Amino acid sequence: MRDVRPTLVGPLRGQSLDCGDGALRAESPAIALDLSLSEDLQAWRGSADAGMASLAAASLRADRLGVLARFNGSAVQTRIDLDAEMARLRGPDFAADKLRLAVKGSVGSAAPRFDGTVDFANARLSLSARRAIAGSLRGARDTPLGPLAAKAAVAVERALASVNGGAAFQLAGEGPLARIDLIAPRLTSASGARFVGSADSRIGYLYAAERPAWLAAGEWRLGGGDLPSGTLNLDRRADGTLQGEARLAAYEAGDSRLALDPVRFSGGPGGALRFATTALLSGPLGDGRVERLRVPLAGTLAPTGAFALDGGCHRVGADRIEVGGVRLARSVLDLCSRPGAPLLSTGPQGLRGAIRVPRIAFAGTSGESPLRIASGPAAIDLATLRWSLSDADVRLGEGESVTRFTAERIAGRPAGGAMAGELSGAAAKIGAVPLDMSEIAGQWRWANGALTLDGGLTLTDAAAPDARFYPLVSRDAALRFADGAIEATAGFAERTTGTRILDTVIRHRFADGSGAADLTIDELRFDEAFQPDQLTYLAKGVVANVQGSVVGDGRIEWGAAGVTSRGTFATAGADLAAAFGPVKGLTATLSFDDLIGLRSAPHQIARIDEVNPGIPVREGVIEYSLLGDNRVRIEGGRWPFAGGELLLHPTTLNFAADQPRRMTFDVVGVDAAVFLQSFDFENINATGKFDGTLPVVFDGLGGRIVGGRIDARKGGGTLAYVGELSNRNLGTIANFAFGALRSLKYDDLTIVLNGDLDGEMVTDIRFGGVGQGEGATRNFLTRQVAKLPLVFNVKITAPFRQLLTSAKGFYDPSLLIEQNLPALMRAQEEAEAAARRTAVPVQPPESEPVQ
Repeated sequence: MRDVRPTLVGPLRGQSLDCGDGALRAESPAIALDLSLSEDLQAWRGSADAGMASLAAASLRADRLGVLARFNGSAVQTRIDLDAEMARLRGPDFAADKLRLAVKGSVGSAAPRFDGTVDFANARLSLSARRAIAGSLRGARDTPLGPLAAKAAVAVERALASVNGGAAFQLAGEGPLARIDLIAPRLTSASGARFVGSADSRIGYLYAAERPAWLAAGEWRLGGGDLPSGTLNLDRRADGTLQGEARLAAYEAGDSRLALDPVRFSGGPGGALRFATTALLSGPLGDGRVERLRVPLAGTLAPTGAFALDGGCHRVGADRIEVGGVRLARSVLDLCSRPGAPLLSTGPQGLRGAIRVPRIAFAGTSGESPLRIASGPAAIDLATLRWSLSDADVRLGEGESVTRFTAERIAGRPAGGAMAGELSGAAAKIGAVPLDMSEIAGQWRWANGALTLDGGLTLTDAAAPDARFYPLVSRDAALRFADGAIEATAGFAERTTGTRILDTVIRHRFADGSGAADLTIDELRFDEAFQPDQLTYLAKGVVANVQGSVVGDGRIEWGAAGVTSRGTFATAGADLAAAFGPVKGLTATLSFDDLIGLRSAPHQIARIDEVNPGIPVREGVIEYSLLGDNRVRIEGGRWPFAGGELLLHPTTLNFAADQPRRMTFDVVGVDAAVFLQSFDFENINATGKFDGTLPVVFDGLGGRIVGGRIDARKGGGTLAYVGELSNRNLGTIANFAFGALRSLKYDDLTIVLNGDLDGEMVTDIRFGGVGQGEGATRNFLTRQVAKLPLVFNVKITAPFRQLLTSAKGFYDPSLLIEQNLPALMRAQEEAEAAARRTAVPVQPPESEPVQ
């Protein structure tokens, strides 16, 4: 007792204190109490200084707790002044060096009311927790948000490593209106990050309400430490309604930038939070970037965390997009939902949404070339990530050099960490390369930054209707697109027979629009099963019945300077039928300066074992070049022929036009004896040499000789029949004539040829200075005839390839005598009459035709 007032002074200590089966445990608790009561015990005052070495409550731990309290009052009202401090507070993934509480207030018959402050120092999340939060932000690494997310991730990790904070607080109200408020809360980090409320900002909690509720009002500023900066205004009321607005400054990292229009949000009691803003984003995209990508964002955020964007159509646009050497100018894309459904949503069932794109229309450049991308409707199922688009149309370049790709349908889906799908009804053409690819179909895959395609296609000549080759098909085409370049391989075969024609390797770079195609023919064999006219119409009417093979390779290159091509192809020992006759043993190597235009280098050489236009000629050499447009320039040809030569004049043959093609051959120094021996004329001997010219015209009806002429050289020659008389019933006079004319000599001989190589040939033969040769029977009649200057004109009409047979008949003296003896006898009678007159040449008008 002190001054008639009860008092209690002294310490109270314990080893430990447990409450709630260990839910709360204090080590070494102690309290120093100084309490004084009034005489009637209705009032009190005093202080208490309590402490403990450690405190554990549920998952929280503190190494030290100290509380100093001063109180003064009665049961009606007691004023309390309290200071508390806790050291080294920690919990799962959380720790703080110090937590301090300073409170002043009162309790009693009225509702309790307390005002105070709370402060903490060096609060932090564990390293693993900080890294987990930062890692979740880095999920946007491969998008334009990547640099921004990386910067934010580092800033968040640093900010949560050491945070100081505090707030004023107030506990007031009674019954269901009892609440606790944090006033002007503030958080600052050692990294420089801050979150500071205005002086009138509050965060409250109605803890005694039937349904406890959080309240918020005021303005908060955030920023610093490389985090986004801005202001947040909130008004959340006790009935659960919420309105607010966030205004954030543009956030930048390197060359990335994100700006948001004011983010406005609102919600009702227990309902979803509605929000609306527009994002404006610039940043890297693959090896390029996107500039000012505008994305409208409007939707709802449910209390459960479920998120949804409003349905309808939303227009997404960008000022510029660059990727893989492709630059798209200002572009827009409409993203539409199904009627009555959100555009997309997330929740317990994951990402959902069915997005439709009515059409796609982009314009830009690839390298320096104009680029247009278009398509019809497209669709994306976000639940399965399956998508498709139809009527795709991509055009690169302009004018005749445009590169085009179209597809009736492209579909895709996830496939083991990649994307894969199908392509059908596609077609393509590369720049000015006169080749069309169509009926492209197959399987595609996108993985590790590379697009691959495996399937089939049809290759046609873009020069239709005058296509230089018939369509070729490939069933093993493979394409790879990566790093802004395409590489493709394909083997092509003739559509009907499946004959392998060539293999190709194609490379194309989008940055500068350049590329090349390598063509290889390992061995293309022509036989009964496959002929050149099944590959190209150019062979029709030119060659047939080809037996042989072709090998070679070529290369087509394209770029800003245009298209170039070259190649070398060869055949050896080929046999064929041509308009001028059968050819055997054709050997040639053909080098093209312009493979696409079918133009060769000059002075190409073809060697021919034998060609037979009616008379076989062997071991020939032709020098030529291809001029393009299906024209061939013959620079010359040479064959050894019957002791002399057969020479082909230079000429140009146009196989594209429906017009005659003319070739002229010179016969030089042909030896009659060698000529006859080569054809097994065993019963005929001849001497003399001949020269001449044979103009040959080829057209749609075949070939013909027009005005061909062969002349004996000066000095003439002889013709002699050395066989037996084939007709024993000629009679006395005929046998007499046969003996006299079985050997003839001539001073000049001219053969004129006109007619079809495959039809009637008219051969005019003129003998001049005819006389008896050695071995002929001489008598009075022959001696009289020899005095006459005889000239024989003989016309032979026969198929050209039977002409030599006819010539045998002509040279057979028995046939000659039988046909011409009457004319000779008339000549003798006229000679006797003319003996008395001046001698003049005697000649029948014309010998009868010999068939």
